[in-house]
Amino acid sequence: MKNLLIYKLRFIFIYLFCTISICSMVQASVSKKSLEPVFRQPNLKTTEIINLINHYNDIFASETKMANWPNAAYDCAAFLYIPIQYGFDTKNQEIIKRLQVLFTYERLLTIKNRADIDDLSKRTFYFTVSEYLRRSGIRGDAEKTKMFNFLKKEILNYWNNAYANIWEAESRKFYGVKQRVEYLLSGEYNGDMSYYSAFTDLELYIMGTGVSLSLIEKDASLTATRDLINIRNLFYQVMQKKVVFQDNVWYLQPNVWKDHPNFQDVVLKRNQSVNWDASHFSRMPAYLYILKLAFQSDNTKFNYLDKLNTLLSKQLLNNIAVYNPKDGTYSFNNFVDGNNSNFRSNLKKGDKGLLPSEDYTHIFYGWWKMLNTSEVNMMYEKISLKYSFYSTQNPYVNENKGYFQEIVNLK
Repeated sequence: MKNLLIYKLRFIFIYLFCTISICSMVQASVSKKSLEPVFRQPNLKTTEIINLINHYNDIFASETKMANWPNAAYDCAAFLYIPIQYGFDTKNQEIIKRLQVLFTYERLLTIKNRADIDDLSKRTFYFTVSEYLRRSGIRGDAEKTKMFNFLKKEILNYWNNAYANIWEAESRKFYGVKQRVEYLLSGEYNGDMSYYSAFTDLELYIMGTGVSLSLIEKDASLTATRDLINIRNLFYQVMQKKVVFQDNVWYLQPNVWKDHPNFQDVVLKRNQSVNWDASHFSRMPAYLYILKLAFQSDNTKFNYLDKLNTLLSKQLLNNIAVYNPKDGTYSFNNFVDGNNSNFRSNLKKGDKGLLPSEDYTHIFYGWWKMLNTSEVNMMYEKISLKYSFYSTQNPYVNENKGYFQEIVNLK
C-alpha cells in the first residue's frame, strides 16, 4: 500500500511537472512567434526609400521649402514608419545611416517651433521619431538621449497639461490628454453628439508615443517614468474596454462616429454600426505591436493583444481587402467592417469626398505589415504581382509608384 501511494504521488508530480513545462513552452512559443521581427529579407531594393529620406532631409533643411509644404512632417511620419522597421529588422546600413541624418534634436526643435505645422502633424512626427529611437537605441548616444528627453517632455506636457478637448462642445474642459482618456473610459456623458466620446488620432498618437518611450527607457535601463507606465496601462484599458467583438472580428467603439459629418453618407444594413474608416485605422497594427512588446511578460494582457492582432489580420483580409481570383487584383472597402460607402463627402455642399473603393492608399504605406501574419504577407505578395494595375488606376499611387513598389515588396 505504501509503495502504491509513493507511485501515485510520483505520477502526480511527473504529470504536474510535464503539464507546467509544456504550458510554459507553448506560451514561450506563442510569444516568440508573435514578437519575431516583422521583416526578415535583407538586401531588397530600397533606392526610392533612400531617395525619399534624402528628400525630406532637404525639405526640412530649407525654410522656404518647409513654408511651401507645411504637411511635410505629417507625410514624412506616415511614409517612413515602415522603412524604419525594415531598416533595423534587416540591419540595412544605408537606410539607418540616412535616417540618422534626417532625425536629429535640431530637427525636432524645428518641427516643434513652426507655427504653420498643425498639432496633429507634430504628434504624428513625434511618434515616428520615437519609434526610430526605440529601434536604434539611445544607450551611450548623447544626441539620441537628448532627443529622447525632448520627446518625453513634449509627450508628458500633452499628457498632463495641454488643452485636450477635440471638440469645443464636449461636456467639460480637459487639460491633459490623461483627463480626457480617463473620462471617456468612465463612460460618463460627454455631450449630445456620439463622436464627442470617440478616441481619436490625437489621443492614440500620444499614447502610442508614450508606450514607445517606455520601451526605450526599459532598453536603456533607465528608471521607469510613472507617467509613461500610466500611459501604457491606460492604452491597454482603451483596447480592453472599448473594443467590441462581433462575427469573429472586433471594432473600436462601434457607432461612436454615427453622427460625425465625415460619416453622414454611410449607408447601413440592418443591425449594422458605423465603424472606423480603414485609412485611419491602419495605424492600429503599429500600436498593437508595441503594446505587445510592452506587455510581453504579462500573459493575460499579451494574449488579449495577440488575439486583437490575429483578428485584425482576418478583418483586413475579409472586410477591407476584396480579392478577385479572376484577374488576381484587390479592391478595397472604405470601412473596417466591409462597408463601402462614401467617406468625407458632403452631398449637400456638393463635396464628393472619397467614393466607394477610393480610400485605400493606406495599403501602400504598409503599416498593415506590422500585423506580421502569413495572410497579410500573402496579400502584399499578390499586390506586388499586379502592382502596375494599382499605380495605373490611382493618381496618388502613380505619383509615388517607385516608392510604394518598394514598400509593397518589403518582407
